[in-house]
Amino acid sequence: MEDGFKPIECNDGDVLDFGDNTYKVAKFKQAMDTSSNSRLKDTLNQELNQELNRQRIRIKQPPNVNWFQNGMDCEILTVGSQSWKKGKVKIKISVEFYVEEEDVEIINSNNLEITEPKSPLDDLRRMIHE
Repeated sequence: MEDGFKPIECNDGDVLDFGDNTYKVAKFKQAMDTSSNSRLKDTLNQELNQELNRQRIRIKQPPNVNWFQNGMDCEILTVGSQSWKKGKVKIKISVEFYVEEEDVEIINSNNLEITEPKSPLDDLRRMIHE
């Protein structure tokens, strides 16, 4: 991701604030999932098919295949397996959140040390340890 950001895990009960509007992550994900019949997913599906062709990935697709809703029939051979397994490839859109990283202090060119924010309890902890 961009410099100064690191990914964190989102839970359904977490809240996203977009300035004037706030939403629970579950509601945001549900809106993305239920948009499978919308023009957005249709457009993404067409763009994906075109991009796969540009990347020389040729897949014989039945008419109206939807990678996001129904998926595409295929088989997989996993490492260590003795045979192919039938299934589907389905593309899911995930919601990820990247939090700004804490201040980083450079110790030397090879090692980084993350400095913890100062806590008002630091003085109390120091007194207990003395």
